[in-house]
Amino acid sequence: MGFFAGTILTLFILLSLFLILLVMIQTGKGGSAGMLGGSTASQSVFGASTADVMTKTTRIAAILFIVLSLALSFVFAKKDEVLVPDVEPSLEAPVETDGTPSEVPAPTTP
Repeated sequence: MGFFAGTILTLFILLSLFLILLVMIQTGKGGSAGMLGGSTASQSVFGASTADVMTKTTRIAAILFIVLSLALSFVFAKKDEVLVPDVEPSLEAPVETDGTPSEVPAPTTP
């Protein structure tokens, strides 16, 4: 794995953990407290417009998550494997080496 791929993978993992944390500390639509702290604690730290800051931060983190996911899919894509071979199969019968045609036994019916 190259330096570029390792850097993108590390950023992706850190961003994933950050996005999980952001979603967990946000309050629900009912105004109840989030899982990792109450709404009063987050308002005292971030100010009165906590919902706007958290929503914008989550939106930016989600966009970065999608961009890094696409970048990782292109970096780790294998380009060597081909699903359909370029060579067409031959429809000719194999050539006999001894010169005499081999006889195929007839199928027997019970």
